[in-house]
Amino acid sequence: MSNRTLILVISLAALLLGGIFYWLRDGSRDEYDWFEDSMEKERGYSEKSVQPYGTHIMHEVLTSYFPDYKLKDIRKGLAEDLPESAYSRDNYVFIGEALFLDSTDNEHLLDFVYRGNTALISSKTIPYELISRITDLSCDDYAWRDYGYITDTTGILSLSLPDSGHEARYYYARKNVITSYNWHFFDQETVCNQEDFHTLGRLNGSYPNFVLFNYGEGRFLLHTTPIAFSNFSLLRTDTRLYAERAMSFLSEGNIYWDATSRVPESVGRTRNNTGDREETGILTYILKQKSLAWAWYLLLGASLLWIAFRARRRQRVIPVLKPVENASYEFISTIADMHFQEKSYKSVSKQAFRHFLQHLRDRYGVVIHLNHDGMLSDSSTSAARLSYLSGISEAQILDIFEQYTAISRYEPTEQMMTDFYQALEAFMKNAS
Repeated sequence: MSNRTLILVISLAALLLGGIFYWLRDGSRDEYDWFEDSMEKERGYSEKSVQPYGTHIMHEVLTSYFPDYKLKDIRKGLAEDLPESAYSRDNYVFIGEALFLDSTDNEHLLDFVYRGNTALISSKTIPYELISRITDLSCDDYAWRDYGYITDTTGILSLSLPDSGHEARYYYARKNVITSYNWHFFDQETVCNQEDFHTLGRLNGSYPNFVLFNYGEGRFLLHTTPIAFSNFSLLRTDTRLYAERAMSFLSEGNIYWDATSRVPESVGRTRNNTGDREETGILTYILKQKSLAWAWYLLLGASLLWIAFRARRRQRVIPVLKPVENASYEFISTIADMHFQEKSYKSVSKQAFRHFLQHLRDRYGVVIHLNHDGMLSDSSTSAARLSYLSGISEAQILDIFEQYTAISRYEPTEQMMTDFYQALEAFMKNAS
C-alpha cells in the first residue's frame, strides 16, 4: 500500500469516527436539555435558551417590567456596558450558577451600586472579592466558605416580608424526573456586623437564601437559588408568584442584564478557592464546552496520526553525491610536487606529458605515438586533428609538442619545466 493510499484510508477513518461521535453526542439529543450547567453560553440560564433551565421567559418579562425604562444586555463587559452615570436608580441583574468578575469589573459594579443603584445577583456561589467588599467577613469565630447548601429533592422558598406569606415548593428535575439537588443558602454567622445583614427570603423556613446589603447609596440583593427564575419554574403557577415578588425589590429604572459574566458553578468555586471541588479539572471544563471538546479531539486525533506515521520505518536519507570529476590532472600535480622536491625536472615533465596523452585518448580519441627515444613521430598531423576536436589553436598545441621535444633532448631547467606545466594547464582549462 502506497503512502498516499494509507493517508487517504486514515483520513476517511478519522472522518467516520468523528461523524459517529457527533451523532452519539448531539444527533441523539432530546428535544429538551434538562441540564442546568452553564458550560455552553446558550445553555443553562442563558436568556436565549428556551430549555427548562434557561432564562428566556424572565428576560422577556424584565424587558417591559418598567414601562418607562429599558432593559439593556451587557455584551462586552461591565466596565464597558454598565454606565458610570451620576447617582441614579438603575438595576444590575445577574442570574446563573456563578459569575466571573475581574478586578476592573468588580470595582465597576461596586461603584455602580454605591451611586444609588441596585444589584440583584442570583447565583450558587459569589466571588470573594465582591462579598468581602460588601460586608465585613473577618470574624474571629467563623470563616467565610462561600454559600452553604443542603441536599434534598425539594426546597421550599419563602419571602420574609410581612405581607407576603407565600411559600413555593421547588424541585430539580431531569426529563420531569425529580432529582436530588444542592439547595444553597447564605450563612449569616459569617457576617460580623449583623446590622448590615437583612433577610428577605428563606429556604425551608430557616436558611437565608435572599439577603440585602446596603452599600453606599445603593443595595446588593444576593439570592442563592437561581433555579427559581428559570423557564421551568416560571411555567408553574405556584412558583411564578415567588419570582414576581422577588423581582419587586428592583428599583424603578433601567435594567442591565449581565450576559457575559456567567460561568459554571465549578469554575466559580474554584476561583473563590472555597466550597466543594467536584468537577474542577481543566479537562472537565474543556470536554463540557462543545467547541473546546471538538478542538481537543481533533488535536488528539492529529497527534495520534503524527505518531502513527512517525513510528513507521523511515527510509534512510539518500546523500547527495557530487558528480564524477576527472582527477587525473590533480594526480599529476601531486606526483609533480614529489619530483619537484627532488629537482627531477625531466621526470616530472615526462610524467605530466604521459597523463596529458592519456587524457587526449580518453577525451578525444586521439592517439599520439612516441618513437623508441620518446620523441613525437607525427606531431603536425596529430596537432591539426586535436585542434579541431578541442577548440585549441594548432599553434598552441604545436608549442606544447615542441616544448616536450626540447625537454626530452636536453636536461631541462626549472623554468622550462614551469613553462611546460603552464602550457599543459592552459590546454586543460580552455579545451572544449
